[in-house]
Amino acid sequence: MKKLNKVFLTAQIREIDKYTIEHEPITSIELMERASRVWCEYFLKKFASASSVVVMTGCGNNGGDGYAIARMLKQQGKEVVVWQLKTGASVTPDCEVNALRWKEAGGEIFAVHFSEEFEVKTDAVIIDAIFGSGLNRKVTGIVAEVIRKLNSLNNIVVAVDIPSGLMGEDNSVNDRSAIVCADYTFTFQFPKLSFFLPENACYVGEWYVLDIGLHPVVMESVPTDWYYTTAEVVSDLMPRPGKFDHKGTNGCGLLIAGSYGMMGGAILAARSAICSGIGLLYCHIPQRGSDIVQIAVPEAVLDMDISSFCFSGEKSSREYDAVAVGPALGCAPETVSALKELLLRRKQKIIIDADALNILAGHPELLDYLHRGCLLTPHMKEFERLAGKSANDFDRLNKLSIFARRYNVYIILKGAYSVIATPEGQLYFNMSGNPGMAKGGCGDVLTGVLLALAANGMELLDVARIGVFAHGLSGDLLVREYGYRGVTSHKIAEQMGKAWKILENPENRNQN
Repeated sequence: MKKLNKVFLTAQIREIDKYTIEHEPITSIELMERASRVWCEYFLKKFASASSVVVMTGCGNNGGDGYAIARMLKQQGKEVVVWQLKTGASVTPDCEVNALRWKEAGGEIFAVHFSEEFEVKTDAVIIDAIFGSGLNRKVTGIVAEVIRKLNSLNNIVVAVDIPSGLMGEDNSVNDRSAIVCADYTFTFQFPKLSFFLPENACYVGEWYVLDIGLHPVVMESVPTDWYYTTAEVVSDLMPRPGKFDHKGTNGCGLLIAGSYGMMGGAILAARSAICSGIGLLYCHIPQRGSDIVQIAVPEAVLDMDISSFCFSGEKSSREYDAVAVGPALGCAPETVSALKELLLRRKQKIIIDADALNILAGHPELLDYLHRGCLLTPHMKEFERLAGKSANDFDRLNKLSIFARRYNVYIILKGAYSVIATPEGQLYFNMSGNPGMAKGGCGDVLTGVLLALAANGMELLDVARIGVFAHGLSGDLLVREYGYRGVTSHKIAEQMGKAWKILENPENRNQN
């Protein structure tokens, strides 16, 4: 069975907790104890040298987690101070039990009545357990003041499950000054949707998903439209090559790219396709680009346009398993007509990138020629040209889902946590990649990777998930060797082989 890493609404997570309690069976306080133990184990690995810890607690179950964590860290020899905030809600039973257990273990609880009395040692690690993922309102009053003071400190802050003040999904009407800016977030079982949005990065910091053993039956059965992709998922999705495979079975792809003076995008896309397992690659390029492509990518077969300068039409009767169009293509009038003809004529898988997207945005009537075999790969500005401006990152996700459904296409919105939208409106977030990849040409490399996978015969959703993750993994491998500034597009293309080696052989993951 293909592994699916799900992202749930916070309301669904409460139902999953409830199902686990009823069907494991386990009491709610025992589940809290288990979750807190897992959290502490991870904390102690990450912050083994931390001797002083400050735990900020609220009145709900997140506060209950905080008291349990404080007790467990004290048992491990840590100096622990607990500050309690009255959040305006009544104390939950499990929070009350764990507060009592903390006192019975010899701990004290210091109430915060105003922000000025909240003091911490400069070397203390602050654990944020004020509010959990169920928060659905702005934080106000004394709690908001304390959060603002906490954010002004230089201490490391680690959030329990979710940074306090951050809502699990839509934060468009939130008071962002009253959200904890965590350096790390250790979240229980599932990432929250808000973690994937760029505007929330300063609150979530580095985040890690901790398995607390919620019931597998309910996690599998509860429906969601959101998923995230890891190396384990990709390894499960990837088909294994057969002993008798040959270049015919590995697929024949057509890359339409380049214009006079801009052949670099064609070369990058072609190289990455060759390094990603395509059986046979044809490059349709303007005549005046032939020499440079022939020399740079000797494995490719050239298919010359009648124009010396740009893409003016693709007339070949040859059958291709997949087509990619766009890198460095330009937007000449004859290229606009040629793209329309291509969309009308070729009904197989088509990867649409770069200038091909700009042409669609400039000629929206061409959007009606898209079909389910199309995979669009815009970055945020290109998507904005296609779908209009978004009020915020959450609104952009909605636009992405609506656009994919309306035009019955797959879309990769490139960026941190690149997100893939399906014609059914589902969203898949990618977990590889890094800021060093924010360089010209990286998108061209991705186009070549996607073309190779599509030509191999994979379904477009698998093409997108595997391709985006492998592309990001190649960048991650480069960062280790060259740092963020040393990552370049051509290095990513050349590094694809190492990325594929890791994903094809899961036992290699721990060696890299």
